[in-house]
Amino acid sequence: MVKSLKISVKTKLSSKKKYVHQKGTRRYEIQKARNIPLPKTKGLTRVSTDALEEAYRTQIETEAKSREKVCHLLPIKVKGKGVVNRSTQRHPSNVQHEPGDTSSELNFKTNGVETEIEVDSLSVAEIILKRNHDIQEKQLLIGSQCAAILENPDARIDNIAVLLDCLRVTNKDGSKNFLSIRKIAMISLVEIFRDIVPEYRVGIVDKVQQKLKKDTVARVNYENKLLVFYKQYLQQLETIIEIYHRTKRQSKNMSADTLQLLDTSVNCLCDLVLAHPYFNYTQNIVQVLVPILNDVKENLRKTVHACFSTLFKTDARLDLTHHVVRHINLLINKKERNIFPETISCLKYLQINQINLHDDTLLELKKHKLEKQKSRVINMSRKERKRKKKLQELEKDIFETKAEESKQVVRRKLTDISKLTFMIFFKILKCYPDSRVLSVTLEGLSKFAHTISIDFFSDLIELLNSLLENAGLGYREQLHCIQTVFVILTGRGEVLNVDPARFYSHFYKNLLYVNAGKNHQDMETILNTLNLILFKRRCNVTYQRNVSYIKRLATLCLQVLPNGCLGLLALIRSSLKMNQQLDILVDTDASYGSVTVLKGADTVLTGGGMLTPSEFYTNYDCSKMVFNPEITSPFKIKNFKQARSQLGLALIEKELLGNHCKLNFPSQHSTAQAGDNLQFDYFEDYGNDAQFRNQ
Repeated sequence: MVKSLKISVKTKLSSKKKYVHQKGTRRYEIQKARNIPLPKTKGLTRVSTDALEEAYRTQIETEAKSREKVCHLLPIKVKGKGVVNRSTQRHPSNVQHEPGDTSSELNFKTNGVETEIEVDSLSVAEIILKRNHDIQEKQLLIGSQCAAILENPDARIDNIAVLLDCLRVTNKDGSKNFLSIRKIAMISLVEIFRDIVPEYRVGIVDKVQQKLKKDTVARVNYENKLLVFYKQYLQQLETIIEIYHRTKRQSKNMSADTLQLLDTSVNCLCDLVLAHPYFNYTQNIVQVLVPILNDVKENLRKTVHACFSTLFKTDARLDLTHHVVRHINLLINKKERNIFPETISCLKYLQINQINLHDDTLLELKKHKLEKQKSRVINMSRKERKRKKKLQELEKDIFETKAEESKQVVRRKLTDISKLTFMIFFKILKCYPDSRVLSVTLEGLSKFAHTISIDFFSDLIELLNSLLENAGLGYREQLHCIQTVFVILTGRGEVLNVDPARFYSHFYKNLLYVNAGKNHQDMETILNTLNLILFKRRCNVTYQRNVSYIKRLATLCLQVLPNGCLGLLALIRSSLKMNQQLDILVDTDASYGSVTVLKGADTVLTGGGMLTPSEFYTNYDCSKMVFNPEITSPFKIKNFKQARSQLGLALIEKELLGNHCKLNFPSQHSTAQAGDNLQFDYFEDYGNDAQFRNQ
């Protein structure tokens, strides 16, 4: 707020006024004494005095306002213009008046009356306009700096400092930075680092003790600056997340700006981990992101969960994967049962069972082939330049093959990861069986159960049986328990002397809990478990148990969605084909109809033959609201009006004449013969709508 300024006139004004008045009177007397004609200037002295006072008052007001609103800057020299003076508008709140400054309190006295002049403040529209103008200028600055950096990163790496300044809470002049500018700067820096950060880890080179070439020194300087800016950026993001955690611990209300910056910061960190998982400070980023897996905000948990799931599926070296799993284990040790399911569910995407030895064999063969070619070039080449060039190319190829991790190292890393993963699973099963992560724990255990050592199979089966009997699990947890048991018994666990009858009973009892409602996604678990029971362990299933399961599956077909029904029908068909004794379940009387399932016909015609139950469930999923195969679009009818009239005539003939004529839709050339005999337009509304749609 700009305070009101009291403007007054000095005492010299009154004396000046008196002097002018006396001077005018004296001149009048002299002219009258000499008989000189006087000009007709009525009130001249009074008008001159008032004008002088008005000019002086205006000058003082102008000087006071200019001192308050204008700040003179240093002049600059512009090519073609010379020295240019500069000035800028000063914020009203920054104006400071000295004690003896008369411009801060000026009193104008006109005719003995003291007046006050109010300086109006900015309106809301002007404030919004100025804010938008400042934001546009900052956006233009950020965009130009980003373009300059990406154009030549080596020469313009220092421009990142300008973007880091836009990320701070306050600007250099002390004013508060805008939230939108901070978010734009944050996202822009992520995109820049994604493009210019190398794939390798940058090390520190001592340029004093080592003699380096000029190009090498330039590259080292560039990498050192890049590393410094990258570290500063990560510190800024970590500070935002730390403020959020500190505010949450103190049970204080968080502003909307803090929450928006938090979401953007977490997304930026996840992008950097996925873009450059082996660059410097990546493990520090992981240590910041792992606690967010157990945050109370669901959107943050899902963001980090998606990041780690993608990392587990794409990590080739497995070092960062091992680091993430280790910190998840530490988080569970700290939080015990107070953890969210996202903390465990991301472990389902680990590559524990995806080691491909065939690729390692091909890599070794390629390496031996290149070594033989190298020796052949050394022995057969005569010209030194050609030999050197060919040797360099071969050395490069051999180096690329050696860069891949050997299968022994990969196995060792996978073993360490699997030990940590099963340690997490077993700890939850034994210590926290009533926690909310039991379902996802059993789901992950069922996926990797075949990789567990056979020495633990018996103890694990007994533990799962005790959970089924005493823990009071829900039907979904029971399904995962049963699936885990049959995964164990189908693989290396076949040598165990375990009677699975109790698990058959539990599974049979829980089948009808699944329906076309919210729990239909559990059909995939049911189909996979039925595949283990009815096919991979079919030698251990009795005839009575087969009959019971086929009946229960036929009943289940009536209460699930189409894709689940197709999967169940595929299971029933395969069971009937493998066991001819099950024909008793199907009515084979041909007088009433035929049985398609018994004949072994495909449920759905496919180009590649019969699909598996799981493929039926996946390919014909109706949650995407699309048809498989797609429905062909209807053909467009030309001359719809004439065709409609002809169709109306055919309907009238059939109704009035009572003959058994066929109702044929007229062709284009036959519609021309239709006259205006139609008394009533039966399809007027439909035709208008269809015509509108065709247009």
